[in-house]
Amino acid sequence: MYAIWVSLKENLSCRSKLTDAICRPEKIGKHRKFIFKKENSESELVHPMERTSVRVGFQAKSPSKLPFLCQTELNTGDPSRNIIEMIIRAASTYPSQHCKKIKRVLRVNNSANTVERFEKYRETVKNRTREGQHKQNLRTTVDGNELLQFYGTTMNCCSRKPSKKVSDTCKDPTCRVCRVIQSGFNTAYTRKNGIRLSTSSEEVSEDAIGFAEGKKNLKRAVVVCRTIAGTVANAIDDEKSWEEHDSVRIGRLYSEAEYLIVQNPSAVLPCFVVVFN
Repeated sequence: MYAIWVSLKENLSCRSKLTDAICRPEKIGKHRKFIFKKENSESELVHPMERTSVRVGFQAKSPSKLPFLCQTELNTGDPSRNIIEMIIRAASTYPSQHCKKIKRVLRVNNSANTVERFEKYRETVKNRTREGQHKQNLRTTVDGNELLQFYGTTMNCCSRKPSKKVSDTCKDPTCRVCRVIQSGFNTAYTRKNGIRLSTSSEEVSEDAIGFAEGKKNLKRAVVVCRTIAGTVANAIDDEKSWEEHDSVRIGRLYSEAEYLIVQNPSAVLPCFVVVFN
């Protein structure tokens, strides 16, 4: 599965064109402290920047610095979609049934500035590892320990008619896909709890569970992400050691899936969104 993913990401830049755009905030906190706490209300989940409307201008002299992205739908039979379906199936408990439930596959085209920030974070992690006490982690010094991870969530605006380009996110505060894509995973929940990723394409993050109750027209969705895991601590380790690492690994009882908690949104680059029936 990972070999297929490497082949796909090498052929895709995950960058948007100047004319394909929705707003994506660029400022990101640098906190690395891991605190696990459940969200209590819907209003607390939405980052203040997510409510701000921004006028898109196409006459800027420096396109690479525009904080824009768009989502492009991949039609059935598209080679990239076929690969994503293979990856989703390989990371599923019931592979034969999983792809039958796929409704839409959207490619997230990140701005050049967003990709640059992701790569800059990678270099920061690599340099910190070389200079720190985790020199034994060779993978981290080579590529920052980049992993393929899934962010399971929900989507409200999936009732739109399929189109070649999905250029806008919805304004519904409970549409989790639009909120995490628009904010770059920098929401009130992720700032308190970290970004909870998984090796399984079927797991749903805790912040989406409460929002699914009583909601109509909700579809389950998973965001396929490139993730700079860096040095990884185990959840069973002393909590003090968590702050010395870039992420925390959590195993789940009676499940082969593992969770990875990362605190810095710069470590996560969303590449595809898969929406299920």
